[in-house]
Amino acid sequence: MRNRILAPVLLAPLLALAAFASSAGQPPSAATPPESASAPAAPVLESPLESPVAESPPGLSSDLIYAVLVAEVALQRGDYAAAFEYFLRAAELAREPRLAERAVRSALNAKRSTAARRALELWTELEPDAPKAHQLAAFLALEAGDEEQALAALERVIELAGVPGQGYLQAAQILGRLPDPADRLRVMRTLVETLDAEDDADAQFALATLAAAADNDAAAMELAERAAELRPGWREPRLFLVRLLVRRERIEQAQTRLDRYLAEAPADRELMLMKAQLHMDAEEPEQALAVFDELLEEDPERPDVLMAAAVLALETRELDKARDHLEALQRLEQRPHDVAFLLGQVEEQAGNHDDALAYYARVRGQNRTSAQVRIASLYAEEGKIERARELLQQLRDRSPGQAVTLYLIEAELLRAQELDRRALEVYDEALEEHPDNADLLYARAMLAVAMDDVAMLERDLRRILVDDPDHVDALNALGYTLADRTDRLDAALAFIERALQLRPEDPAILDSMGWVLYRKGQPESAEDYLRRALAHGFDAEIAAHLGEVLWSLGRREEAREVWGHALDEAPEHEYLLRVLNRFRFSHTDR
Repeated sequence: MRNRILAPVLLAPLLALAAFASSAGQPPSAATPPESASAPAAPVLESPLESPVAESPPGLSSDLIYAVLVAEVALQRGDYAAAFEYFLRAAELAREPRLAERAVRSALNAKRSTAARRALELWTELEPDAPKAHQLAAFLALEAGDEEQALAALERVIELAGVPGQGYLQAAQILGRLPDPADRLRVMRTLVETLDAEDDADAQFALATLAAAADNDAAAMELAERAAELRPGWREPRLFLVRLLVRRERIEQAQTRLDRYLAEAPADRELMLMKAQLHMDAEEPEQALAVFDELLEEDPERPDVLMAAAVLALETRELDKARDHLEALQRLEQRPHDVAFLLGQVEEQAGNHDDALAYYARVRGQNRTSAQVRIASLYAEEGKIERARELLQQLRDRSPGQAVTLYLIEAELLRAQELDRRALEVYDEALEEHPDNADLLYARAMLAVAMDDVAMLERDLRRILVDDPDHVDALNALGYTLADRTDRLDAALAFIERALQLRPEDPAILDSMGWVLYRKGQPESAEDYLRRALAHGFDAEIAAHLGEVLWSLGRREEAREVWGHALDEAPEHEYLLRVLNRFRFSHTDR
């Protein structure tokens, strides 16, 4: 019975041994992949007599069979030290480089560098031109601090690279093991000098990548320029240079350089894609879409361009263009679930709910939950509240790890339909299951503000602060609400001051500080904080506060100007309209 259990586990190495024997004297095959640490455990083989094979294949000794079988079992059990010993023994007996490689990898998994070097010596003796062996030799030499030996191994890596020019990049990747980026660059420079490769484009580009990793952008630029000069028309250093300029936030120079490259190689699609990316980074979606259109004119069935163009068109609400690109991807049968999800978004934005529902229902994979949430949202918008809630409950049952997020979504759907009391019931239910969850407590506190229940808000936010005294949003929300809805201004100020210490340039907290100072009778100080808050970007509520402070200071024309601008930007903002109504202000008062 025991032999039947062992047979499936041990048959493979025996067949491999037979292959070793039959291929004696022939070139070795491709190296085996790294060993897995997650293989199922197998019983320990106690003697070669327990082998399920009655007799050895021709050319194989019992010692060799036993060594390989024990090594395999040790590997299955995760005993890499034992696997190394027996793989090495087998390699010595069989003179087989693949067994020597497995000994090396077992030693590395066991974190026994000295043992790995011992096996590596045998591997390189048996297979002197094995690229992987020299790559590992370089790695082990670097780990041991033996720079001379590492350089010798890296020279062989470059010499044996299968693709011309790839050796230098492989060497740069191996040098990435060194902890200090400056050391990586220094060793690579020594290697390039040793090989007299100052005029080798690949060598210069490899140096450029290491210089960039060492934050030596000036050297990286110079080296990449040199690589581009040595091999005119080579795309990689050009793209590298543009990305480097972007990293240094020299966007205009990056665009100018890219335009020059495109003038030299107008049909280069990768350069065109980089141009589209630069436009997107600069928040110029129309220009980016124009580049995508140009690319698609030449190659209308390129999936990556179609997808990028569809996503950008959707973001800019060019729904017809997004739909066209996604339908093209459908015809090409590319990424069907991503395409269905995006088409659902297109039709939802277009107001075609039935079509959107149909597309969302097709989605599987990583976007499935998001698609189901969108279905629930559409049901809620159509007044099918119970159907939406039932779907969200099904999602919680299926994905308990996402339960909190799904409770938050359900409550927000109810709030969007002005069903605050039912939303509160959802938060209550969720907090029974997850009583200390900060997101749920904060969301219920925000609902309490809308329901004018300051006591509930304070209770929930203080619960958050018990576990996390530096929860900035809770500090700010509690401070602002106490300043706005109560006379407990000193307590409000203490919470807001702490929040401002933690996040000094947050416009919401600056607004809270301005508001509490105004409520404490310090409008001049309040104005400074409110103007600083508005400097971060327009916000109707902050503008309402600033106008009220200016009005209290007797600067009513300035107040009218601030309020008028706010009305132009947000004519339906509820809080702004309440403030303006209190001061009997309208557009005619400007």
